[in-house]
Amino acid sequence: MPAPPTRASLRQRDAFLIALTFASGVIDAASYLGLGHIFTANMTGNTVFLAIAAGQRDLLTAVRSAVALLGFAVGALVGGRYLGTEKDGSPWPHRATHLVWTELAFLVGFAVLWVLVAGAPDGTEALALISLGSVGMGFQSSVGRKLAVPGVTTNVLTMAFTGLMAELAAFGISGPNEKRWMVAIVSLASGAALGGLLFEADRAMLVLPLVAAVGLVCAAATIHDRRRAGTPST
Repeated sequence: MPAPPTRASLRQRDAFLIALTFASGVIDAASYLGLGHIFTANMTGNTVFLAIAAGQRDLLTAVRSAVALLGFAVGALVGGRYLGTEKDGSPWPHRATHLVWTELAFLVGFAVLWVLVAGAPDGTEALALISLGSVGMGFQSSVGRKLAVPGVTTNVLTMAFTGLMAELAAFGISGPNEKRWMVAIVSLASGAALGGLLFEADRAMLVLPLVAAVGLVCAAATIHDRRRAGTPST
């Protein structure tokens, strides 16, 4: 029978999820502002955008929203299948690290193309960016779902916000879940705010915090896995 997770391992898992949530805020700011007012991480918003576009016969927005939904679905499907066979009972399983590395590869592709077009893509380039970003976010979302941390999915925080407001009404905001929800909401908002600021100041730099946040998770998670396996981290 596996040993129960330590507080340190749970804190580390939460830190990884919060960093990924920050990345979601950054990429959604880039997508909304630079890719035709759609999202690549928040599929609830894209579903609404697609429905509105269909009602208004806005073909371009409908296509972009549909591409984002399809890309995200592919990433989530592949990620879910991969993580579904994981037997590791730790707070952060080995395959979660593998999948976040795969996400990083897609986000690096997103970043390279974004820089090449100076954050102002044309129609075809925008679809390519949407595809890269949404597939990567689909991988990330499958990790959040696998870990099943209450209210923290890394890309949609409706449940976290609802839970926080419900507990606030009952003056119960001092527990670990409430603190985690608050930090996750602030993290997503901070990523989006930074993305919006960089979009206006220097569009090419917008992708730097996105890649840095996910890259740091990849590096820290790899070190974590190697220590668990009893091998050196260098």
